[in-house]
Amino acid sequence: MKRIIYSLLAGAMLLGGSGCRKNFEELNQPYSDADDSRVSIPGLYNGMVESFTKYGDDALNVSLLYPITNQQAYQNTLAPYVNYAGGYWGLYYPLLQNYRKLLGLIDQQPNAASFSNVRYMATILLASRTLRMLDYYGDIPYSKAVSASDGSASFRPPYDKQADIYKSVLADLKTATDGLTTDPGQTSIGASESFLQNDITAWRKFGNALRLRYAVRLFDKESALCAAIITDIIGGNKPLPDNQNTETANIWKDNIGLWPDNFSNAGTFAALDAKWNSYAELSISNMRMSSNVWQQMSSSNDSSGAGIFDPRTYVWFMTSNRDKWAPQPQDGSQPEGGRPYEGGMTVRRAIGTDIANKFSCVNFYLAADRDYYPLLIITEADVHLLKAEIYQRGMGVAKDIAKAKTEYEAGLRASVDFWYAYTKNSSFWGSKPALPTGAQMTAFLTNPKVAYNGANHADALRKIATQAWLATMFQPWEAWAIVRRTGLTPKDPNYSPSVVNKLPYPDDENINNHDNWQAATGGASPGQQVLQKSTGCLRASRSVWSTKEAACICGRPFLT
Repeated sequence: MKRIIYSLLAGAMLLGGSGCRKNFEELNQPYSDADDSRVSIPGLYNGMVESFTKYGDDALNVSLLYPITNQQAYQNTLAPYVNYAGGYWGLYYPLLQNYRKLLGLIDQQPNAASFSNVRYMATILLASRTLRMLDYYGDIPYSKAVSASDGSASFRPPYDKQADIYKSVLADLKTATDGLTTDPGQTSIGASESFLQNDITAWRKFGNALRLRYAVRLFDKESALCAAIITDIIGGNKPLPDNQNTETANIWKDNIGLWPDNFSNAGTFAALDAKWNSYAELSISNMRMSSNVWQQMSSSNDSSGAGIFDPRTYVWFMTSNRDKWAPQPQDGSQPEGGRPYEGGMTVRRAIGTDIANKFSCVNFYLAADRDYYPLLIITEADVHLLKAEIYQRGMGVAKDIAKAKTEYEAGLRASVDFWYAYTKNSSFWGSKPALPTGAQMTAFLTNPKVAYNGANHADALRKIATQAWLATMFQPWEAWAIVRRTGLTPKDPNYSPSVVNKLPYPDDENINNHDNWQAATGGASPGQQVLQKSTGCLRASRSVWSTKEAACICGRPFLT
């Protein structure tokens, strides 16, 4: 059974090539020589980091998340998303197994307290993955999961309630983030800390940013809890991503994710090779800039680009092979036949050689960059836009529309600065877009589709949601969360995809963990799981956001 196999093998499997010897200075033997005696604290920790390189969400993004969010035009009509819905599930439980094994090894150390930073960094890494699991699936096996080694009674773990896990993980995040220390007595695992390079301030920013994101996300369901989190972070002036340094050496400290420059050679290859292969794959290579997004970035349909006011357009997308700025209709009414990412993914295909490529697609350099492109989790721009909403609504702090505007505009500037710094710092980008001038940034911030007016509450919230949605262009799972929560993001009037508020559980849960699966789903099929309403779900008014009916924010699933 898969869960038993995970329990027995995950620790050793993720260790392969990543563990350290007694002084944590040299790597262990390759996986073929690994055994349980070589499972180490650095090995298990770095195995957790390496698990972030599993990029296998692109098929799900193209077949489900981008269509739902109206964010990218797509052509993948032959691959139903249920074929990919279990991918993240399958990657999560080996990670959870390794985390718990890591804590067990730390507890066995005679100087266990000196490993508290390692414990807390691992806790923050796990939290980021667990929170996304909850967003995707709702109730999941958690408290008693990956315990098969305890005996047959643990082979089939029950599902914990989504709301309970959210609360538990948020509490763990606070403990971990507040507990991180610069005390010189802490044991360093050196190069095995390949995520944020032992930068304690960056780790504190990461933990606080995750707490803030979910305090905003769950606010209408758990207002007292979430207001306390917001007050703790903002009122306590705790570290958050801010004032990013756009030089190569430091930009990752305020834009958290898997950065190739910080990772081992083997891990870098695994991360970027998977990403490169995903864009070369047919369904993903057929992804195009949507008409819906184009309308938020250009004031006209002029194919020369004369109407473009959002500077990020030039980083995210490129002209068609006919050298035209041409969005594909979101509704798929005009099919695309081009293949812009063929030819070895080393240079863009010459203009005119792929005449079937009629529409603008994801920028070739961004799609093919194996050297510097990060897999982002949360950015400085994301955090500023969360704070804009917090001040505009008065969530855990006094309502202040002036501060809301300041944070909103800081979020837009941070997003533009980040993407242009990325192109500048990446050695792969052979043709770098010119940095926007001060006049261009002013034109961007004052464009009627962007300009902020906190006195018009409804319009302010709509613009915050729209810009948060745009800022997560390459974090489609986050865009999905924004769409579900707010109901305020732009939608093409000719394209209304089915509403999907959670992913179905993998089929093998029905087979291998049937009774608990039955209790969680009522025996529903994958399609029914997506559409059914949760009878035990407490509801939170969405009136502050829109006139839509109440929405289930915290219980499984997210439903309108």
